[in-house]
Amino acid sequence: MSEPFIEKLKAIKHLKIVDTYSEKPSQPKFGPEVEKLDLPQPLCQALKSRGIKRLFEYQHAAIENIFQGKNVVISAGTGLGKTEAFIVPILADIFANPFSPRTLGLIIYPTKALARDQLERINSYMSFAFGARAMVLDGDTPEKVRREIYSHPPHILITNPDMIHFSLQYSRDFKDLVSTVKYIVLDDAHVYAGVFGSHVAYVIRRLKRFTPKAQFIVASATIGDPKNFAETLVSEHFIEVSTPPSRKNEIIHILAKPEGVSKTRLATELMKTCVEHNLKTIIFVDSHKLAEILKILGEKTGIKVGLHRAGLKPEERKKVEQAFKKGSIKVIIATPTLELGIDIGDLDVAILYNIPPTMSKYIQRTGRVGRRERKGYVITILGDDPISAYFERHPSEFFNRPLERQVVTLENEEVAKIHMLAMARDKPYSLEELSHFERRIAETLLADGFLALRRRTLRITRKGARFLSERQSLRGVGEVIKIVTRSGRVIGYREMPMALKELHPGAVYLHGGRPYISLDLTTKRAIVEPLPRDYPFITKPLFYSDPKEIEMYAEKRYRGIYLRYVNLAIKDAVFGYVVKRFPGMENVREVELDKEYTYIFNTKGVFIYIEPESDWDLLSNAEAFHAIEHALISAAEIVIGAAPTDLGGISFPSGHIYIHDAYPGGSGISAEFYRRIDEIVEKAFDIVSQCRCIDGCPRCIFSPYCGNNNKILSRRKAHEKLRKVLQLEFIEREVSAEHYGKPLV
Repeated sequence: MSEPFIEKLKAIKHLKIVDTYSEKPSQPKFGPEVEKLDLPQPLCQALKSRGIKRLFEYQHAAIENIFQGKNVVISAGTGLGKTEAFIVPILADIFANPFSPRTLGLIIYPTKALARDQLERINSYMSFAFGARAMVLDGDTPEKVRREIYSHPPHILITNPDMIHFSLQYSRDFKDLVSTVKYIVLDDAHVYAGVFGSHVAYVIRRLKRFTPKAQFIVASATIGDPKNFAETLVSEHFIEVSTPPSRKNEIIHILAKPEGVSKTRLATELMKTCVEHNLKTIIFVDSHKLAEILKILGEKTGIKVGLHRAGLKPEERKKVEQAFKKGSIKVIIATPTLELGIDIGDLDVAILYNIPPTMSKYIQRTGRVGRRERKGYVITILGDDPISAYFERHPSEFFNRPLERQVVTLENEEVAKIHMLAMARDKPYSLEELSHFERRIAETLLADGFLALRRRTLRITRKGARFLSERQSLRGVGEVIKIVTRSGRVIGYREMPMALKELHPGAVYLHGGRPYISLDLTTKRAIVEPLPRDYPFITKPLFYSDPKEIEMYAEKRYRGIYLRYVNLAIKDAVFGYVVKRFPGMENVREVELDKEYTYIFNTKGVFIYIEPESDWDLLSNAEAFHAIEHALISAAEIVIGAAPTDLGGISFPSGHIYIHDAYPGGSGISAEFYRRIDEIVEKAFDIVSQCRCIDGCPRCIFSPYCGNNNKILSRRKAHEKLRKVLQLEFIEREVSAEHYGKPLV
């Protein structure tokens, strides 16, 4: 491919282009002209003022179904007008009676930032009907404005799940206001997966108790099986309206690989090259720490870099968004906060530091590229890891991955406990209102004194209120650790069990571009002290996990493997840490802590049993099964889109392996793992059989999340064991009941 920017990339000394793919421009099919629709004239004028003279076919289909009173799920790529697909029928209703004293539309966005970003767009339509108003209600809304919202309800109220969760519990005015709502919209709903999705599904169930006649509209980026996703999230029947992703201009997708340098060094060189070519660039990373590291490295080369991640103050993020939109900065380093539809203007280049776990996320992260009148570029940096190595061998498979299903589970006991208590505070309820699963949770809460039965309804007790007050976040379910300096200044928060691994004594913790060292960790807080900004070391925890099965949900066999889907209690224990030199990541030393720091949580997982080799010693079996556990987690990322931190793994030399949801209560990912075990085992076999290393390396079985610093691993033994499993070369026997040996993660 002879193209100036590609040639410039090829000139970068330490970069190898593995493969390229050209995505040609395309547009969704057009539908009718706005003037030919049966819409109020002011609404037609509003659409034309934004340059919309004709709808896309999918927009028209969505509007017609909404007019007919159906629940509709809309799935479309970035920049294709999903907002118009749901806002037009709501506005038509409002414009017909602009002086109605009730709220007709409740539009829910995942975050405060996105809600406020969309207010301007929605109000640009509302301004065409005298008296029509849209307003935002969130945690930043001043008390005076809240009183105005409740005394003179806007036609459209824009909010977020967190505000609904809080207001249902504490605001009679809010419950009265939403009782009149005719339309409930969940926009950017694709983020409601995993634990966050479980929380939101319960918030919607609680909201429906006060809005029994509301019509639901779910708008999502391009995902697999949007109908099933919406029906699980809302517990209603839906009509699906979708359109494939499309691009205004040609996009060149590039798989690139560093040679002789680290990924961070290559990412920094790519930043510099893009700035030299005056290309507006975003770099997506998956962790706070990595975002901070790349910002430091970028600024050392003289590049003005914006940082956009969760944990920063809203005004800091907004400042970065505006600077990038205006062009005063050319590079943003972002965690998935910018996967959402926040307006940062157009993009020329998206650099993906890691392969996104799903094709849906790949499309979401790159959807803004190429909207200007020129070619766009997407550069995915491959690393020395099993997923990168797999797609380096199979690049066409990377560009042709199917869209994965969004996983939402309602059967997370920890999430359900929170919302069964919150629901009792919203309005007392009877057991007859609940599903079988919810009833079991409520009965446990009743027995434990968190709920009380009065007049045949369940009400929250003081004990339950105390429990609930410590668990108001919808982003997780673990205990929240407050991060404070020795002077008592709060610098942030981190949730268990991740806090255990990032804030144990001696850990180097990055926040806001500044390294801190953790001095102490308790069940409530971590005490930290700032380090010099150029501190040349980072740390990684040494830990083990110990599983205990509580309940079995299902069991099956695949080839020579026995599996069961189970409820687990996991004990995480950090016993030390590794000091690494930054940015080269060379091991400096291992430090053993004076005591273990532990955390126990319940979750869902898959138990796997593979018969150990009788002629191998304990160490050889441990090496094989530890390597298989790592390979299975890597394969799950390829097959079901599990992010590297979605799953944890534990292996024993006895052939017992546990692959579990990393979040308390479970996220639903391990259920998908159980369902698609055949594909996952085959991909795991490819990972351990195709690598050309001697007996294990970062490209096959090493993991950055290994609690044993990637020791006691053997690719060759894992290859031999999986080969036998897939060829059924050993006799199936009864599963050994008890595991033995040291657990490895």
